[in-house]
Amino acid sequence: MAVASSPRGHVFAVHGRLETVRYDEVIVPTDRRFRVGSTWDGVLSGVRPVRPDNWGRGYGRSQENAGVWFISVFDDVAVTGDELEQRLDVLVGAIVAESRLSSVDRRVVALPVLGLGGGAQGARRGEVIRELVAALSRIASQHGVDIALVTPDLAVHGAIQHLRRQHSETHFELSRTEADAAAELGALAQQGHLALFLGAGVSMAAGLPSWGQLLRDLSRHAKIASSDFDSLADSPLDQAELISLHLNDRLGSTVAAIVRAKTQVSLAHALLAGLDCGEVVTTNYDGLYELAVESTGRPRPVQLPRETVRAGRPWLLKMHGDVSDEDSIVLTRRSFVRYDAQSRPAGSLLQSLMMTKHLLVVGTSMSDDNVIRLAVEVDDFLKSDAHFGTFVDVSAPSARTKLWEKRFHWLNCAGDDTAARVRRMEIFLDAVGMFAATDASWLLDGRFAGLLEPTDRKITAEARRVAQKAFESGSGLLQPLQQRLGELGAKRQTKLPRLSRTRATLQ
Repeated sequence: MAVASSPRGHVFAVHGRLETVRYDEVIVPTDRRFRVGSTWDGVLSGVRPVRPDNWGRGYGRSQENAGVWFISVFDDVAVTGDELEQRLDVLVGAIVAESRLSSVDRRVVALPVLGLGGGAQGARRGEVIRELVAALSRIASQHGVDIALVTPDLAVHGAIQHLRRQHSETHFELSRTEADAAAELGALAQQGHLALFLGAGVSMAAGLPSWGQLLRDLSRHAKIASSDFDSLADSPLDQAELISLHLNDRLGSTVAAIVRAKTQVSLAHALLAGLDCGEVVTTNYDGLYELAVESTGRPRPVQLPRETVRAGRPWLLKMHGDVSDEDSIVLTRRSFVRYDAQSRPAGSLLQSLMMTKHLLVVGTSMSDDNVIRLAVEVDDFLKSDAHFGTFVDVSAPSARTKLWEKRFHWLNCAGDDTAARVRRMEIFLDAVGMFAATDASWLLDGRFAGLLEPTDRKITAEARRVAQKAFESGSGLLQPLQQRLGELGAKRQTKLPRLSRTRATLQ
């Protein structure tokens, strides 16, 4: 990925729950009377909100929750269009001004789709989405801030992705090569041919430590002298072995305590979960990817090897163990040496994905000896020159690319430092998610008509009339048609009883 990151902000489309996504600042909608719905209890951590100072402006910062801002989306009437954009613009400007005072280079501001609930605009969802996405794009660009537009509603998310696909060149600063790669990966996800391999970098973006930092944290828990720990700096596996000698049977529980401290998913987690891949492999111990999937409204993936694969359910292979099973954690030299003998089926499963799927590799440097061994075995086994998949690299450019360029499409994320390269990766994954989105449950829902061109509005209106006739027919033969039209958003309309023209007599 040859283009360096730009100070221009970006708007991410996230399918999930607002309280589960890691952000720096969050905007919570309310009204002029400052009535905050229970929907936002998770965001507010159960603290009863107090009206901010200067609430007459229609926005303000929470007095109880750092990083929480409120905005009124309903004064005497609904706040929409230019008025809402102006209010958001001033609010985001205030957030950016405060972040400059605290010397923070990048802020991620999260917010829901404003106006669909208490904003009383649910009946005109199409117009609301069109106006809001355009406004947020302008605001992000003007202030150089990244914005995560988060919704748990699949239809709303699908509509947002449809809108962005229509104007993708205005929403993404991607080169033609990058855009083509994102579109190809999105198409593979649609076809069910994309699998994921997730490394520590994905969870580091959620605030979890790198492997090296985890070892240092563990050494402090084990009260190992810094000189002894640092003397093994050239061998992290030996450092882990030393820690194990000190902690004994407390190693797994200590790792679990550190990893469980983070309960919000990174943008990368959320964007990858939105791809709805059926097969995922990770070397991470945490449960954040599972949480990201669950936040979309889909069931958590079956976790291998602890659980049994079920029909219709995606699965997630935890190659190095999971915090819910502390004894399963692979960390020390001894556990890595024994890995093939004890966990050979897990390695074989990853190898099968390399041969039968397109593997999207994110958050790893391809330096894990076990993973390298498995990939080399597949490389030796295959007779063709086919690629295993796509490797998204956020490390500084290195010769490692040349080692694997014949087996992976290698995308180097540009940026002056790791944070900039991670941001570039997130923008790329956002584009993949846009191209991967298949949901059209909004298409025949009249509330979304504002997203359609006039000709399409007429056709979908006619389709709704056909759907109503099919629903009313009572014909079993038409059930497949009813089901498909329902999946596209058509709803059975209930006829109201006709009122009598004569005045009722009170008894």
